[in-house]
Amino acid sequence: MTRKEARQKIIKAITVKKTLVYLVRHGETSWNAEQRFQGHVDVELSRKGISQAEALATWIADQPVHFAALFSSDLKRAVQTAQIIGRRVGLEPQLYRGLREVHGGEWQGLVRAEIEARFPGKLHMWDAQLDSFTVPGGESLPDVQERIYTTYERIVAQHPGEAIIIVSHGAALIALLAALHDWDLVATWQSRQARMGNTGVTVVSHDHDQNKHDLILLNSSEHLEADGTPIKQPAGNRDL
Repeated sequence: MTRKEARQKIIKAITVKKTLVYLVRHGETSWNAEQRFQGHVDVELSRKGISQAEALATWIADQPVHFAALFSSDLKRAVQTAQIIGRRVGLEPQLYRGLREVHGGEWQGLVRAEIEARFPGKLHMWDAQLDSFTVPGGESLPDVQERIYTTYERIVAQHPGEAIIIVSHGAALIALLAALHDWDLVATWQSRQARMGNTGVTVVSHDHDQNKHDLILLNSSEHLEADGTPIKQPAGNRDL
């Protein structure tokens, strides 16, 4: 889809019975760069993450819609991203714990090699049995999916016929998108089809009458592109 086609689809999506939702993953942190599991640890944005958020804010302010509200996870990396966006669109972020990332339990602060050394075979179980595996001392992804979907439903119900922004986290947004489109959670995770880079944007249109979602834009990084070349982010850049 071209940029022009995407903008036209966004304009058409705003009707009295629909809510246009911009789903945003927060900017990069030093732990993202180190591929260290974050979970609920309150890591702040790095300089690069701030720069990404500023570029994103400029892009969002140029969208062909008026944004009625801005929501964010209450973790710092998401709040900082939302605040930067909010300054450009004139909105104060409303914070929800339900938009938080998966609680990484005993894996928080560790890189994959450290997890494998301390919990042999558990990473493979996480990837292969995502629908039933719970991180030691943390959450399962189905638990997170239920939490973030419930929060999402409460938010969009308040904004029929409006456009809103929701800032959250990598794994949580994968779980949400799978729920919105009735995708299999394990297959969605393993295929990486819904994985979003730092400050990636996915746009969905929620039809309140039919309770259906139209996927308009998936993991756009247009705001980070230079000379028409997308900036590629590490495939292993997980955000738990």
